[in-house]
Amino acid sequence: MELLTGLGAEVARLGGVRVEREIVQDTLARALADVGEHARAAELPHDRVSSRDHHVYEDLLLA
Repeated sequence: MELLTGLGAEVARLGGVRVEREIVQDTLARALADVGEHARAAELPHDRVSSRDHHVYEDLLLA
């Protein structure tokens, strides 16, 4: 999880398509939720889901 946490906001520097970067952020959000860091987990997809149509999966991550 530490490797993913370090990527956080830097994921755009990895390149790739948007969906690939979102997978990294989603994986980090899930790892944070699994260890009880729910507030931090919810921050990651919040901007994305508030600015465009999204999938039910993303609603589940925010729950």
